[in-house]
Amino acid sequence: MTWWIPLRSLLRNRRRTILSVAIIGLGTAISLFVYGFLEDSRTQIQATTVGEYGNLQIASPVLWNDTADGYDYLIAPETEAEILELLAEHAGITGVTTQVQFPGLLAAGNQTQVVRITAQVPGNPTLNADGLIVEGRPLDPSDVASILIGRSLAGRLGVGVGDAVTLTLTTVAGAFNATPLQIVGIYRFTSEQVELQTLFMPQTFAKLLLNTAGVDRLIIGLSDIADTDRAATAIDRQLADAGLALEVRTWYELSPIYRQLAGFFDILFGFLTLAVFVLVFFIILQVLTLAFLERTREIGTIRALGTTRGQVFGQLLIESGWLALIGSLAGVAAGFLLGLGFNGLGIEWRPPGTVESSLLAVRLTWMTAVPPFVVSLIATLLSALFPAIQTSGLRVVDALRVE
Repeated sequence: MTWWIPLRSLLRNRRRTILSVAIIGLGTAISLFVYGFLEDSRTQIQATTVGEYGNLQIASPVLWNDTADGYDYLIAPETEAEILELLAEHAGITGVTTQVQFPGLLAAGNQTQVVRITAQVPGNPTLNADGLIVEGRPLDPSDVASILIGRSLAGRLGVGVGDAVTLTLTTVAGAFNATPLQIVGIYRFTSEQVELQTLFMPQTFAKLLLNTAGVDRLIIGLSDIADTDRAATAIDRQLADAGLALEVRTWYELSPIYRQLAGFFDILFGFLTLAVFVLVFFIILQVLTLAFLERTREIGTIRALGTTRGQVFGQLLIESGWLALIGSLAGVAAGFLLGLGFNGLGIEWRPPGTVESSLLAVRLTWMTAVPPFVVSLIATLLSALFPAIQTSGLRVVDALRVE
């Protein structure tokens, strides 16, 4: 019964209650909508980043720190085999592949372009460019002098599938090497910079050009992206115990762009949360102060009947709790409806520096609803503390004298 009396008190002045619920609900709905939008954008960026780097990469510290002298960071075949034995102990790993990256100069006719060659194992399930092909075909294990080229670079050089280009590079020993290559496929990527600068080549042929048997990194795929940190810590410990001077980097450590965007999203939602908190706090503070003061004689009467100050304070706080709960739940429902309506519009936009449009959407899950719900709930309860303390602390005689 104690819980229902404050609820009935709210229903006595329905206009004020509806106004309060609308204010709380509006703040909650706006927060949920923006937070859901940021979380969906974050998820898309995560998927793109993992698709570019894999979940984890193992390489020499001099490669990560960009302090290598020539190709001294390459991992020898026997070290690679030892690492693979260590990784076999992890159940969450879905696959492991190797990669070699090196710079070169690509020439087509009288045009040249500085590029970075990514030499992959064709057809490996962990990380490859097969799903990016828009023209031609993916790389095949039997390919020799074959490459995949980005759409933006193909357009700049005026080349297409089947055309020949020339690549000039420096071998591991420091000698110059040049080779003709055939374009077997054109890929598309979300980043225009990647399309302009990255070529994909079969790893066996790349090692032949560089005159080496080593690789510069091992790339690890995980079944769950949330397992990234735990797996990285465990593998780092294994490498150290085995005496291998190698380090593990996660996908978000390898992508400065993701870290910058994630930090921006956190700051943006932080400012929004603060704005909603202040808005709800001060408006509800004013509303509840007036509401409690209007009932001063009523409170004086129930105090005269033997109700303690603590009981009065508790009843007022429970009444505010009902208001906070109803308003926050209404805001969550409104936010979900607003998000569903926005998602149904199918709005697309092209982020700066990209070549593909992406779908704007709001992520609608219970996890995205929790932060806005909690913020509105706390803001309402805190705003009720001062008027509840002030009203419950009145002397009985003074309360009964109020007209």
